[in-house]
Amino acid sequence: MFRLPILFLSIWLALTSAACRRSYDVGDHVWVKWEDDTYPAMITEVPAPGKVRVHFDGFDEIWDKDIPRSDIVGRVEGNATIPAPPEKVKRTAVEASKTNRYKYGDTVKVDWHGHIYDAVIIGVVGPERYRVHYKGYGNEWDENVGRERIKGP
Repeated sequence: MFRLPILFLSIWLALTSAACRRSYDVGDHVWVKWEDDTYPAMITEVPAPGKVRVHFDGFDEIWDKDIPRSDIVGRVEGNATIPAPPEKVKRTAVEASKTNRYKYGDTVKVDWHGHIYDAVIIGVVGPERYRVHYKGYGNEWDENVGRERIKGP
C-alpha cells in the first residue's frame, strides 16, 4: 500500500535533483580527469555537444584540450591545489630545456602589453615556452610566455 507512493516520491526526487544541477559552461572552474589524477581547469569554450575545451590551472596553453563532459568530476570550490604535472608534461619540459635558448634562473626582459619588465625564468614549460616571475611583483603575476615576448637579457 505504501510502496507505490514511496516509489513515486523516490523517482520524483531523483529527477528533480538531477534537473536542478546547472550544466557546465564557459568560465566554469572545474575538476577534470587528466592522465592519472584530477586537475583544476577553466572551461574556455564548447566546441561540440558533449565536449568542452579546458585550460588546466598552472599549465601552459599548449596543454589545453577538448574533453568529453564526462571527464569533469565537479566544480572547484575555493582555492585548488594543483597536483604534480603528468609524466608527459614533465618529459616535454625536460626535452625542451635541452634545446631552448633560455634556461631556469636566467634574467630576461619581457614584453607585457607594450611595456618591458625585468623577469626571471622560473620554469621551462615547452619548446621555447617559459614560466616567468616579474621582479618586484607577487607570484600572482607569474605567467607562461613564448620566446617572442622575451626581449633579451
